[in-house]
Amino acid sequence: MDDSVFYRSMRFPSASFFLGVARSRLHALFCREFLSEPGTSILDIGCSTVDNENTNFLEKLYPYPDKITCAALGDGAEIRAAYPNVGYVRIVPGHPLPFADGAFDIAYSNAVLEHVGNAGARHRFLSDAMRVARNVFIAVPNRWFPVEHHTGILLLHFSPALLRHALKSTRFDYWAAPDNLEFLSSRVLERECAAWPGVKIVHSGLPLGRLSSNVAVVWNRTIQ
Repeated sequence: MDDSVFYRSMRFPSASFFLGVARSRLHALFCREFLSEPGTSILDIGCSTVDNENTNFLEKLYPYPDKITCAALGDGAEIRAAYPNVGYVRIVPGHPLPFADGAFDIAYSNAVLEHVGNAGARHRFLSDAMRVARNVFIAVPNRWFPVEHHTGILLLHFSPALLRHALKSTRFDYWAAPDNLEFLSSRVLERECAAWPGVKIVHSGLPLGRLSSNVAVVWNRTIQ
């Protein structure tokens, strides 16, 4: 699948600006939680294979790109061209990550967990991230943010069933399937991460308290 499907809603002039602000704040949260040092290795799970001003903020902002390994679908040609110092590994949806236990200092993922499928699939995704890295940072759109991230539709996603019905047979039909998009909140993530003591669930992005644009799963075992 072409990653451009994830950016079809970015048609109004201010969307890119607000997306940039949200992702900059997410990156600032990441930097506060995890000390950036030249030797810190990071696995970016599910980076975008379409590189533009709205994608791959870690690769754009992290000061040690040679310590980043991108894991994503496809051959990664655009990623390799845009970030020649970054490593790239092709992965298969639903399959374990092709890395040894504890291979990385940090597993990072932004706007991926909501696309992997049901609760069982999310648990496998989280478990595998926590297997291959000693620390984890996973960010997702907050379902209670007033604007639905993938379509730009206001408020209707507060009732996922109504939104899915409304999207059928439109250009956003892809998002009508729960396997392609699930609506996640801090409460859902707290419940699904309860098996891992020490995990924090943090609101970030555009700051609106529990309505903030993003929620992050933070597991910093180096300071526990």
